[in-house]
Amino acid sequence: MGVSSSTNNDKAAEQAFIRSLGDRYPLGDAELRKWCWCFTALRHLSSPLSSGSRSADLSSLAFWSVIYNNPGQLTSNYNALKERIESAGKVSQTLSIIEEHIFPNGLCARIVGGLGLSVNNQKLPLQPTPFPKPSATNEEIFAWEYSYYAINSCISPEGISFELQDFLEGISSSCGRRGSRSSLSKLFNLASMSNDQGRKAADASELIDIAYRLTVATSYLLQIAKAKGGGDSNSEDWKSFVPTNDATGIQSMVNSLLNAAKKQRERSGSFGYSSYPTAGQYTTNSSSSNTTNNGNNTVYIEEFLEWAETTVPMMASSLSTFLHVLFNFFCQKNDGNTHRFPPGVTPLLMPALSIDQTDKKPTSSSSVSPLSYFFTEANTSADLFALASTSITLASGRFHRLFSSEADGLSCNRLMNGLIGYGGPTLIIIRSKDIKGKCGAGMFGAFTYSSWDKESGEFYGNSDSFLFRLGPDPMGVYRPKGEKSNFMFFNPEARSKGYDQLAWGIGFGGTAQEPRLYIDEILDGSTAKDKDLTFENGPLLSNKDESNSYCGFEVEAIEAFGVGSSQVIEDAMNARDEHRKEAQKRIRNAMKGAKAAFLEDMQSGLVGAKVFKHRDEMRGRDGGCDMEKEG
Repeated sequence: MGVSSSTNNDKAAEQAFIRSLGDRYPLGDAELRKWCWCFTALRHLSSPLSSGSRSADLSSLAFWSVIYNNPGQLTSNYNALKERIESAGKVSQTLSIIEEHIFPNGLCARIVGGLGLSVNNQKLPLQPTPFPKPSATNEEIFAWEYSYYAINSCISPEGISFELQDFLEGISSSCGRRGSRSSLSKLFNLASMSNDQGRKAADASELIDIAYRLTVATSYLLQIAKAKGGGDSNSEDWKSFVPTNDATGIQSMVNSLLNAAKKQRERSGSFGYSSYPTAGQYTTNSSSSNTTNNGNNTVYIEEFLEWAETTVPMMASSLSTFLHVLFNFFCQKNDGNTHRFPPGVTPLLMPALSIDQTDKKPTSSSSVSPLSYFFTEANTSADLFALASTSITLASGRFHRLFSSEADGLSCNRLMNGLIGYGGPTLIIIRSKDIKGKCGAGMFGAFTYSSWDKESGEFYGNSDSFLFRLGPDPMGVYRPKGEKSNFMFFNPEARSKGYDQLAWGIGFGGTAQEPRLYIDEILDGSTAKDKDLTFENGPLLSNKDESNSYCGFEVEAIEAFGVGSSQVIEDAMNARDEHRKEAQKRIRNAMKGAKAAFLEDMQSGLVGAKVFKHRDEMRGRDGGCDMEKEG
């Protein structure tokens, strides 16, 4: 009876402690208990895989987060405990591969610092606890886990320790629970460096590179977690996740940030700190960012926050998504390869590519087309990362190809056929040809959330749309500015028979006569302008001289993707199938109607009178033929 009373008292004290933490940190009760235990385990528990080892590094924290279990009669058994220990070892091995091949040097240590942990924290004496034997009953496992996963050492009459407060606050902000601005600040701190004027400064190239590598690493973690396996140093799976050496995509984002920082300083008069950054001057070598003498690549935290929130808002989730997958996906049951993020966590994932196999007729000798002309290295594409960073919809994890000029031919009609009726968000990407003296080769396009559900001479859509430009020039994202609502335009010539005097093809912004971005139906009159009344001003074409009024471009390649979650894409494809069935039904009905009218005319003699009227007219003329007398 005394043991039961003591146990109840411990539970009551623990519940009161967790409630007090819940008033201070935006985490659930189960999460708070887990992190309190992990904090304790880091300080004085020995690893069941290597006796006597312990450290406050990221691998150790991930290890303990996977081993953790909230004891219960249904979850406490030897096989479950063994599986958690094996998964913990695998996540540590996977993180070692990431640290060696994907992350820049020292990034893991900086992440740990941001979580409020320090390798110099005072550690309690080790508590070696013998693990249960395979022969242990479930009741014995439960009793052992109840003791092993206790958090009594965190509960003190003096209150919460400063170390635990720092850790829980680090978890809250790094894992996205304090909002996007706090998450962006945490990301900025991973690349920040000292500044003699007391301002937080960072090298722009290092900052963007860290966000990019975090997202690539998340993709690798997800692949391993979904496969119910672990990183294997003898396997070569990780090689497809080694970040690309092609810096064009990263440079485009870096230059965009530097240009935005320059404009902010010009507006504010620079306040006497650091010279204007110069776009295009950066290096991916982190050692070059130890000083801020010339300011070429230096940005301050206020400049980064403003740029990220308007241009790449999903970049705020790069760190939190990585940490959530690292800490949670290896210890969740893999139900149909579906892993869920908790409410409040909006993930940034490197989109997976898939192909629309409907009505495919290869245009080359190759029987299998690449997934994308633009994203040949899907796991590490910097352009794919840039696009995913612009919108929640694009960061949702899948780009389903609806049209590709590489596979379907350079035809606007086929592009329109791929889009019309599609019931979900879409992304159109264009690569223009280099036209000497007018514009260079570049990538640009448009995102629309609304369905392409009708052919019309009028604009439709909603404000969840934007135009964009990618490398080689500075990245640009031009969102609606609220003056006009001319978002999307789908007007084939066949609809109006050419009588409406409007542009024939696909357009975004501008007017129905002159859209801001216009894909001509025969691809010989496409245009891309720098400004209109619907979207924010900015260039779409590459290397275009602002004094040059030329806005035409020639299409080298074009692709259209359905974007979003797998469920969104599946529903949108079903909507397109229904649209096509309805179109075929209308054609059949029209043909039946025409055939019925023809038969009726035949029966009434009207068709015969018209068909053979010329015979009667020819009779009696010189040179006329008398068909009845022939033969």
